[in-house]
Amino acid sequence: MSRLRHAVTALLFITASASLLAQATLEFEVVSIKRVTELRQSSGFRTLPDGSEVLANISVAGFVRQASPVKVREVLNLPDWANTERFDVTVKPPAGATLEQRRAMWGAMFADRMKMVAHIEQRERTAYALVLAHRDRRLGPDLKPSALDCTPRPQKPLEADAPFHLQDAKTRCGYAMSGTSFMSMATGGMSMDQLALALDGAVDADVENRTGLQGWFALTLTYAPLVAGTQGDVPDVFTAVQEQLGLKLERMKKMMPVFVIDHIERPAEN
Repeated sequence: MSRLRHAVTALLFITASASLLAQATLEFEVVSIKRVTELRQSSGFRTLPDGSEVLANISVAGFVRQASPVKVREVLNLPDWANTERFDVTVKPPAGATLEQRRAMWGAMFADRMKMVAHIEQRERTAYALVLAHRDRRLGPDLKPSALDCTPRPQKPLEADAPFHLQDAKTRCGYAMSGTSFMSMATGGMSMDQLALALDGAVDADVENRTGLQGWFALTLTYAPLVAGTQGDVPDVFTAVQEQLGLKLERMKKMMPVFVIDHIERPAEN
């Protein structure tokens, strides 16, 4: 019995080690990072049919969370340039890569291209639950089921980099945002999980999707940033989400993982 127990333990150790080694060596098939030197009003994120992720006019602070081994809202100790300098980024994971594997690939990319070292801490934070605003489950006037199938799948070769504008987003999967005194977001197809992730920047807190809505949705959303207050007829994000989308952001407290940056350098461009 003792020999059997030792054999099982050894097998589990070998299997776990092999799994960690495989994950550690996972890399994106394509990585492109280009600094944005011209002034642009819009930024956005989209997933191409072959699974490539395209981030347009994004600060490092805007996508460094992708490198965390767990989902995080807050990143600490970033240098000033990581919030002010903008980049166009395209990455292409191997076909069939899982979310966990993609996170590992983002981590490897940041370690390689930006020499990043970081760790996770747990802290209590304010968060929000994204829920349906109406008991009869009706949606708002600017939220409707999408006619698009936004499931990543290999169909076309990698598209050339191109500006991703708000009007373009209304006919595509992924979303774009634009604005200064007030913000506008548009998409031809995104999931409620993706919407929750997009809203966490607007409320400066983690947002959990608890709508129960499945599939892909087209929407437009216009709101005033919280730091600016209401702008004329433009409501704050909490009011806009309820009036325009028929959803609601409910405040709550929870322990949250925080991504703490120990070291990071400007990315090597290509």
